[in-house]
Amino acid sequence: MGKLKKKLKVLIVTGVVASLMAGCSGGGNATWDIGNANKEGYPIVDKTITLDFFAPKHAMHSDYSEMVLFQEMEDITNIDINWTLASTENYAELRALAWNGDDLPDAFFLWNEIDEQIKYAEAGLLVPIEDLIDEYMPNYKKIMEKYPEIKKLTTLPDGHIYSTAIINEVPRDQTFKQYINQTWLDNLGLKMPTTVQEYYVVLMAFKTQDPNENGIKDEIPLSSASLYQTRNFLMSAFGFVSTGLEEKDGEIIYVPQTDNYREYLKYANKLYSEGLLDNSTFLMSSTDLAGKGNQGVVGSFDGAAPYLVVGTAQDSDYVAMAPITSDINNEKMWLGFESIWPSGFIITKSNQNVGATLRWIDYLYSEEAVALQTYGKEGENWSWDDETKQSWTFNVPENMDPEQYRATITPAVGLGAIAYTNKEFILMESTPLVKRINEQVEAAGYMDYLKIPVPQMIFTSDENKQIGIIQTDLETYMQTCEVDFITGKKELNDENWQAHLQTLEQMNVKTLIEIYNDAYARYLEQ
Repeated sequence: MGKLKKKLKVLIVTGVVASLMAGCSGGGNATWDIGNANKEGYPIVDKTITLDFFAPKHAMHSDYSEMVLFQEMEDITNIDINWTLASTENYAELRALAWNGDDLPDAFFLWNEIDEQIKYAEAGLLVPIEDLIDEYMPNYKKIMEKYPEIKKLTTLPDGHIYSTAIINEVPRDQTFKQYINQTWLDNLGLKMPTTVQEYYVVLMAFKTQDPNENGIKDEIPLSSASLYQTRNFLMSAFGFVSTGLEEKDGEIIYVPQTDNYREYLKYANKLYSEGLLDNSTFLMSSTDLAGKGNQGVVGSFDGAAPYLVVGTAQDSDYVAMAPITSDINNEKMWLGFESIWPSGFIITKSNQNVGATLRWIDYLYSEEAVALQTYGKEGENWSWDDETKQSWTFNVPENMDPEQYRATITPAVGLGAIAYTNKEFILMESTPLVKRINEQVEAAGYMDYLKIPVPQMIFTSDENKQIGIIQTDLETYMQTCEVDFITGKKELNDENWQAHLQTLEQMNVKTLIEIYNDAYARYLEQ
């Protein structure tokens, strides 16, 4: 890649990725330079220095060098960042190119998965930071004390920590949402469904009783782009929150091998065959779903917020559904997302200013940076509503989409949390549509029923290789399998179900489960 002479460089795929680690010696004996940095206060360095960072870039993003967050940080820290930005669509390939050879960037910003950390740490390309946190990262140290699990999540098998954690405390970001048209329920005198049987009755009424009151049977009771999170909503009614690997009674199992999964397929097939589940589901994109939603014909769907599917005019018609149950499962449960990820920032052996880099990263975990990294500068990008400072407003320019505007401020748009997203600040936003999402999550009680399928575990290099081989083929098979059974292309009889189970065995599911259970045992022992 080379050191950059321009302020910004955007990578483009130009050929086949070269083999990784060319010319690199293995082991963990690399040396690095701490450099000169003020250990307290700002600026971090008295004389401006330049660091080369590699980072993912979403299509919505402005150039990082022009973002409010990084311009402000440059003024505060006296550190200039040369950004090499890789499109999120081609990120894996572009990132591989960046690792090829000895001339590495000083740091990789975000998306540093554990398996890659292990690979490059073993090659001696990463700087361990556990002994430097006390001296150069006081803000991050406080976060680690607040969340002790960070140490467990970021410590690799070699005993070292190479990456910072990303933390997002906001409840609405820790799960998905399933919505239903409350106005349609009211029009038909129906109650909110609490079981799969009641949900079926409601969807049938949506189909047959003209709940949108336009005199036309144009209603689509349930729709989803490729079944996305709706599959988790339905699956949770039958006892699991996912359709993959999941912890159950102290061990990791593969859900598609269970009778619960078969019951989920039966129910989804019933909805599909009777026209209650949109028969275009497996052909639709999110844009297609929004096109239908804006026509006022969709009764239930999954999504981050109603207005993203049905538009702002219909947003208030929809409410978030609480978990539902079934005859084989009376426990309410809901898919949860991790709130802490061990994939933040990693520093490479090429970095000659490790101390300054750590302090730059540490600023993002400070109280001052809480608002800056999510919504920008106080008084400019956002403002307190009054002197009590109990609520604030995002100052979006007229005729500009809020997220497009925020993408000029921070990479948090499209990439999620970049360091520390503080719920106290975020939940004080007074924008009506955003407030309503928060209220819906609370009203549905999602946080009371959250279950994360499998905890974040650390695998060895050999385990990661085996997992990669098995899961690639397995995921391809399962995508086809689910569609075939739900659409009725393949009948869900005993013969076909047994054939499905045999196929899973032939695809080494047993080995995959054993690997996960070995890692889970190590996780519990930490």
